[in-house]
Amino acid sequence: MKRIRNLFFSALLALLATTGCVNNGTGTTAGSSSSQSIADSTSATQVAKPKITDTISIAMVGDVMLGSIKPNYCMPPNDGKEIFVDCASILRGADVTCGNLEGVLADKGETRKRPGPLSYSFMMPTKSVQLLVDAGFDFMGIANNHIFDFWKEGTLSTIQTLKDAGIGVAGTKDCETSIREINGVKYGFCAFGHEEYSLRTQDTATVKRVVTDLRKQCDLLIVCFHGGSEGTSARHVPQGKEYFHGMDRGDVRQFTHMCVDCGADIVYGNGPHVPRAMELYNGHLIAYSLGNFATIGMGISAQVGYAPLLVVRVDGNGKFVGGKIHSFIQPGRIGPRADAQHRAARDIWSLTQEDIKDNRLIIADDGTITCK
Repeated sequence: MKRIRNLFFSALLALLATTGCVNNGTGTTAGSSSSQSIADSTSATQVAKPKITDTISIAMVGDVMLGSIKPNYCMPPNDGKEIFVDCASILRGADVTCGNLEGVLADKGETRKRPGPLSYSFMMPTKSVQLLVDAGFDFMGIANNHIFDFWKEGTLSTIQTLKDAGIGVAGTKDCETSIREINGVKYGFCAFGHEEYSLRTQDTATVKRVVTDLRKQCDLLIVCFHGGSEGTSARHVPQGKEYFHGMDRGDVRQFTHMCVDCGADIVYGNGPHVPRAMELYNGHLIAYSLGNFATIGMGISAQVGYAPLLVVRVDGNGKFVGGKIHSFIQPGRIGPRADAQHRAARDIWSLTQEDIKDNRLIIADDGTITCK
């Protein structure tokens, strides 16, 4: 059960709360199996914000791909029931939990990609969504380079499957944002990628519109993004645009700062498949990449196998209070496992010191994050 106390919403708003996806300001609804719900965007603008009287904890992870049934079969043992065994208590213990779904949730369809050494497609069976529910995920971003692996039918199946399971979803033109009311607090969630079929980090006008509009409808705003180059050679956050095999992957420093300037409370990234530095910008935390987290069947050697689980505490204004990087590692097809060597946290600390000018964070060996 998510743990926000001393919060109160009117009974009328509780009756109006629903679950769904907000697209260009219009809400659609679906049933939810939990006490968490998504508030209708119209009523959200008419009701005063509740006063948040306690800190809020936000758990975030990078890429999640729970095994693929197409085009090649590669599923975890025991239907994946042990994937999150080492980390579920942390994921469920946060007030809100977010990730990036690297692939589609569907049971049929043909890949749009031609076979080749750099051609990867991922189709998770729709029943896999229960693993996300059981682990405690509240939001999943889908703005990445695999959400269109099985054409638009795969994308729409993913959106509907997540919504039916009560998980907020955002990141494509079919589903721009999600607003969920969880224990009296309205969380806004949006996601951006670098592909044409997602909301793009490079589309400044759309980024500003989406973040600014969402800010008006929620109490705490979380932005997920898929950007930057890939692999162990892409661990550092450069200045300016990044490219991977000639493709524009965006300017992640400019994008993340713009999101905070437009009202985002926290911004976290994925895409490079390795962890990257963190930054405190105007009091708000930016995690430039949380790398892979649970990517069954993908190459997971060296830093690509690091699986950080970031938990951040913010105050009522969304400002960073403290946090911790829980270090996990992927030893094979079984999912993230606790890492007593704290390699992910130590790597992120090293990168933060190297890449962030005037860094204001301190990350201890055990992953505890404080301000200087």
